[in-house]
Amino acid sequence: MTTEILTSDVGAKVRAEMGRQRVTMVELSRRTGVARSTLANQINLDTLTVYNLVAIAQALGVRPSTLLIDEVAA
Repeated sequence: MTTEILTSDVGAKVRAEMGRQRVTMVELSRRTGVARSTLANQINLDTLTVYNLVAIAQALGVRPSTLLIDEVAA
């Protein structure tokens, strides 16, 4: 059985997914239409807006919950 908890480090999950897919911040900016500096600041400070979180998830082809929730084995 697994339990889901909200992650406190959304930025780390976004960076990890970007790394898995080999997507740069410049490419993520292009895909989302959000300025690279805005994305970098929000990801690094864990202050993503809901709009940008959804845009990033769509750009990476994952569900927003993938970037918000950690599954923990119980």
